[in-house]
Amino acid sequence: MSTAMDDTFIPLPWSLRTATVPTLPGSSLRWADTLRTLLERLARLSEAADVLDDVAKLLEVRRETARRTLSGLARAGVLRRAGASFAPSEAARRWQTEGDPAVLIGTLHTHVRYVGELMETLIRQPAGHEELRRDAGERFALPWDSAGPVRDRTNWLRALRLADLFDGRVHLTAEGKRAQSLLVPGTAPVEGEEPAELPEPPAAVAALLAGLDTRALENRARAAALYVPGGQEGDGRLEALRLLTEAAMPRLTDDAFTRLVLDEFPGTSRVSSARTARDTVKQLGLVRRVSSTAWAATEAGADWVATDQAVDLARIVHAHVFYFAEILHDLDGCAPPTAAGLAERAAARTGAGGRTPTPAAVKARLDLLLACGLVTKTTHTAYAVTALGRAFRDTVPCLPAPEPARSAAAAVPGPASPARAGRAEALASELEAAALHGGDHERLERAAVEALGHLGMPGEWIGGTGHADGRVRHGVGARSRVLAVEAKASSSGRVTEQHLYGLPEHRAEIGADITLLIGPGFDRRLLRAADDDPAIAVVLTGLLAEAVRAQELTPLTPPELEPLVDPGLRADQRADHLRRAWQAQRDRARLERILVDILIKEAEDPLQEGGWLDVAAVRRELRGSGVRATETEVTDALAFLACPRVAVVERSGHGYRAVAAADTARQRMSGLGRQWDVSPAA
Repeated sequence: MSTAMDDTFIPLPWSLRTATVPTLPGSSLRWADTLRTLLERLARLSEAADVLDDVAKLLEVRRETARRTLSGLARAGVLRRAGASFAPSEAARRWQTEGDPAVLIGTLHTHVRYVGELMETLIRQPAGHEELRRDAGERFALPWDSAGPVRDRTNWLRALRLADLFDGRVHLTAEGKRAQSLLVPGTAPVEGEEPAELPEPPAAVAALLAGLDTRALENRARAAALYVPGGQEGDGRLEALRLLTEAAMPRLTDDAFTRLVLDEFPGTSRVSSARTARDTVKQLGLVRRVSSTAWAATEAGADWVATDQAVDLARIVHAHVFYFAEILHDLDGCAPPTAAGLAERAAARTGAGGRTPTPAAVKARLDLLLACGLVTKTTHTAYAVTALGRAFRDTVPCLPAPEPARSAAAAVPGPASPARAGRAEALASELEAAALHGGDHERLERAAVEALGHLGMPGEWIGGTGHADGRVRHGVGARSRVLAVEAKASSSGRVTEQHLYGLPEHRAEIGADITLLIGPGFDRRLLRAADDDPAIAVVLTGLLAEAVRAQELTPLTPPELEPLVDPGLRADQRADHLRRAWQAQRDRARLERILVDILIKEAEDPLQEGGWLDVAAVRRELRGSGVRATETEVTDALAFLACPRVAVVERSGHGYRAVAAADTARQRMSGLGRQWDVSPAA
């Protein structure tokens, strides 16, 4: 039902609006006429009837295309579901009766993201489709790679004569401006937003949840492979699951199920993949076998198709798949908040003899949670719980979390920490947790300064309004420089508000040259502005935590760490530079280890007198190990191994030989760093 009050259309909470606007067959300029004809036909048909064949004939499309069209219109509030059939919604009947285009566009705005918001942009000035695509990304984080979704929206405006397209720009008409004035703009989820009260589950779904005692939760399917065909962005996964569930109403044979997957999802070309998709829909609790050759939608699956609520799908999946809604609890404080990190948490919830979900299996669950709007991506691999997810997790029974071990992040060790590796993990974990604790910015400010100090940039926390959050020094001596630290946390994983205009004053106050803007992620428009500022280096907390952990095994010097704080690099460029430096160190260490092994093997060969090898001979042996190294690289590595402080290799003229076992070599290398920690008095 349209959310119109006094002829003003108020949208649903952002998390409950669909990202996909419905489209119709034929010329987009005739969509209004096509929709009117479709509504008239549906109004005449019995609600108990299977309308798909009739609609397919009317629209001159295949039956499954008709199903998708009707489902899209239902998600957009234009149709309502009547059992397995469809009928015009109250808002659609009002549009038919009054003929006011504002009613239809208001209905779309209520249920679909970036409809009224697009018109709000156009009311300021006409814009091209590419400009509107960027606006959708910058203001609402809609990840559209092409202007197609924007064009679908403007096609509706043009079909309703609310907009015109000329000179490469979309212009609102006078009628469009009137309609826009009736639309209350929506807002993308921001820090602390709570969605409206969750919709009540339908009867069959409620019954599933009521039966989830501890035993039932433990016995849910481990679901190692959850393959959903079709588009993986936006509503793609939900649309695919909806299509496969609807197709099994009332029933579908094995062969028909396979043909449906192969026909409707061009990327699925193998029968085995089609069967895997069918098994996935079964594991999720949406379909069941009704004979040796046929399938039917479960009662809960049919209820989800009827309500079309993503939270109902999530409820069903949670009732059938082990470690689903539990992820929403474990993401809080998970370090790192990735599929791999969550797989470790899943292991703690797995009973004796149970099969623990792998990182790949957890990733498949995260994909479904993402499609349902319960989590959001903060980086390419990291996730955070959304406001909708926080509300959802408290309404479903979950396996209790195991007794927590003492958190390394609970008390970040100071200089007296006995284990540097433990300290690095504690610092990194605290940084990741603090970044998602939006209510306590000071926690992240302190964690960021400590993390930078661990990387060889000593400094201090400042804090307070009107000042930099911290001050650190990068480099030593005359080549050093002061950096201002500005850290912003966000429980959504995306910082949306940060005033950049005051940063020059903050730098001047502490004599800094550069500002490090640190956070878990940033709104695209804010990120672009910061990246374009020659005095701001945007540093994501995920990368900073990765650098802290890497510093224990592959420590970098200030010049090698320069990409982390270089304002000339964009935020998305820093990781590649640092990872190349880390990989170079790992490659050098591997080369050194293999050289020692080669020389030890030569020394222990009874047929080789003295065990000496020159650089050319060593390189020949290296090729047998699959390692390619230049003469200079081999010579430098051998010189290092032969230096007095390491001395596991001996040099004589152009020859080298091993003088210590591999374990002794490892002990020598490990001991060098520990010797520095011994006080002079010792």
